[in-house]
Amino acid sequence: MKTRSKRISKLNLRNKKNRRRAPPTIFGIVAAIFLIFLFFLKFTTKLWSGGSKFSFVIAGKNGDLVVAAFDPPSGEIATVTIPGTTQLQVSRQLGSWKAKSIWQLGENEKLGGELLRETIIRNFSFPILGWADSRGMGLTGGGFGSLVKAVFSFYKSSLGFGDKLRIALFSLGVGNPKRTEINLAETALLKKTRLVDGEDGYLPLGGLTDELLVIFSEPAISKKGLKAVIKDATGRNLVGQAVGETLEVVGVKVAAVEKGDSENFDCLVLGKEVVLVRKIGKLFSCRTENKAPEGNYDLEMHLGELFGRRY
Repeated sequence: MKTRSKRISKLNLRNKKNRRRAPPTIFGIVAAIFLIFLFFLKFTTKLWSGGSKFSFVIAGKNGDLVVAAFDPPSGEIATVTIPGTTQLQVSRQLGSWKAKSIWQLGENEKLGGELLRETIIRNFSFPILGWADSRGMGLTGGGFGSLVKAVFSFYKSSLGFGDKLRIALFSLGVGNPKRTEINLAETALLKKTRLVDGEDGYLPLGGLTDELLVIFSEPAISKKGLKAVIKDATGRNLVGQAVGETLEVVGVKVAAVEKGDSENFDCLVLGKEVVLVRKIGKLFSCRTENKAPEGNYDLEMHLGELFGRRY
């Protein structure tokens, strides 16, 4: 009997030890799941950095276009509405179209929302990195349910899951006093006119108001006093100058635009400011190299014929 009691005692002691070891196993599983989630989040975040401003364009249901601008350093969000009846010069030499038709044109041309993004950059010099269809509006605010739907539902967008989640989390923490809404029809950037088809609409006049410059410029970049040179081998007039306008909105001073003979390549961005080079590369879909430019410049852009055709 004593021997049997000893065996039972040993079994009970072993079971107690096993129960004590269980929590670390559960903790390990939870930790592993969390690490996998972080890994997944990292590789599904394509555009959002969290340390600098980020903008993307949304094709609204009513035909208007909305540029959503997020400013993590200052904790602010701005939405800029472009009326659907605004006549714009479409990128990739596709002619003049109303803003409300450009999304469908991109679909027809197998370019998706990228054509819309490029066209807004070309016409307004806004440094836009991404695009989404109308369901992307949920990321700008409008309640917890809208944010959840905008993160987890499937729709056409260049934003990855990580981008959507991080934008939504940021948006949740931004109150109304930190939100700005601008309609370009109420600014000096658009001229109201009768369009060639007889419909009343708008034409862009170029330039940016001080209010819009504040929204899109990067103070962290402006304070560094960085200088850029653009080497334009596109074979087209004013492409280098137009690209330079967007660089200056970001906060880089364009010291020179050098026009050269046409060359058959797309575009290249050089510089030692890694974050800036990566941002400009994504903005214009250019190849990047982290090395010092020639001369007394911080950033160097090479634009070729292929870039000129798609600008």
